Amino acid sequence: MTTPTQLDVRVEHVAWDDGDAAVLRTAQQAELRARYGDDDIGHAMTGAEILAMVLLRVDGVPVACGALRDASGELGPGTGELKRMYVRPDARGRGLSRRVLAALEDAAAERALDRLVLETGVLQPEAIGLYLAAGYRPIENYGEYVGVVDSRCFAKQLRTAAVPPSTTPPRAGAPGHLPAGLGVERVAWDHPHASALRRAMVDELTPLYPEHALDGPDALERLDAEHGGSAVTTFLVRDDAGPVACATHRRAPAWGGDAAELERLYVAPRARGRGLARQLVALVEDDARRHGAARVVLDTGIRQPEAIALYRALGYRPVAPPPGSWAALPVSLWFARDV
Repeated sequence: MTTPTQLDVRVEHVAWDDGDAAVLRTAQQAELRARYGDDDIGHAMTGAEILAMVLLRVDGVPVACGALRDASGELGPGTGELKRMYVRPDARGRGLSRRVLAALEDAAAERALDRLVLETGVLQPEAIGLYLAAGYRPIENYGEYVGVVDSRCFAKQLRTAAVPPSTTPPRAGAPGHLPAGLGVERVAWDHPHASALRRAMVDELTPLYPEHALDGPDALERLDAEHGGSAVTTFLVRDDAGPVACATHRRAPAWGGDAAELERLYVAPRARGRGLARQLVALVEDDARRHGAARVVLDTGIRQPEAIALYRALGYRPVAPPPGSWAALPVSLWFARDV
């Protein structure tokens, strides 16, 4: 198999109006239009405020590009924005996007920028995976992307070194091997202790996601009953003082017949730091596999970096959500793992 190290890969800095770079940018916009059904916001962007335009050639052929824009005026001193990141389809899977990203980060550092931001979309899970792996973290949508439900924005402090991703992510662990003093049982979705933990989860997350606050005294009960209709198995963890954690394996027909969903994973604050979340993920994966699922899917919010880090550490990768689902979940990211 040919790798980039066996090819002549060159990164060049060119003018914004370079002909080869313009061809790649046009191809990028056409691909985005095909995915989202509309022009990209800012599709008519000019070279104004562009600090660097990177072009990558393989054996002399232009195959990838990316731009760095000065965003200090609207997003704060020292801030740059990454734009027009693109790799031709026939050149993907070779790590070339990481080369472009590294060149743009170097260009930002040379210009004394210490923070980079960018926008991508929910139908570009490979891009989301690239940015998460490179140390970018989800942020609130900024500027022209505020209120755009299929946009997701990310940022990185350049002075903070990113932790290299593991090439062989660990599994969640052997299900059932809980720390001493803890026990797990399968219960019905509407078991009172599981319901109480889910209510505690909603109470904890509501301040983080006020836009999803439940309206009405019985709103949680109605939502809970709706979700319970597709529940397969709910796991409840107890210690000597009572229930401390739960998670549910749920059917996921919107994702296809081979998928199961990890739903309502929650560990009470007093029990955190003991590896319970990992064990619950393992239990759900094992249960999903026993029921014939080939993969487990989930969504989590952009304001929960610890959850995102956990799922990535366990080998979950960003995926595109089912059609249209992002409208109801404008601050979510979606992940999946083969089981």
